Amino acid sequence: MHEGQFSEKIVDAIISELKKFPGKKPKSVLVKVGEVFHLVPDAVKMHFSVLTKGTTLEGVHLDLKEESMEVYCPHCQQATFVEDHHLVACPLCYAVDVKPIRGNQITVESIELCNS
Repeated sequence: MHEGQFSEKIVDAIISELKKFPGKKPKSVLVKVGEVFHLVPDAVKMHFSVLTKGTTLEGVHLDLKEESMEVYCPHCQQATFVEDHHLVACPLCYAVDVKPIRGNQITVESIELCNS
């Protein structure tokens, strides 16, 4: 299970974002996860809970939103969603030298804050 290491990255990303809001405590966090990571949401939430126990993030609601993989094909000159994130290729011409546009990152989308 690789969810543990990605959960650590999520915690680090949240902590980094929170530096912009001193004295505030997060209530909930929305994280966009690219489908290429193939994460199991319940496993990520379990790891998140363990990693944040005893920290300022303990008890924060973690909401995960999977983002589909979209690529730009230089041959077709179009952006399209891939059919299978295990084989990243253009679904129109099957070229593999495509450029990922989205669905290949983990991003803190929003943080709901409250006073600490």
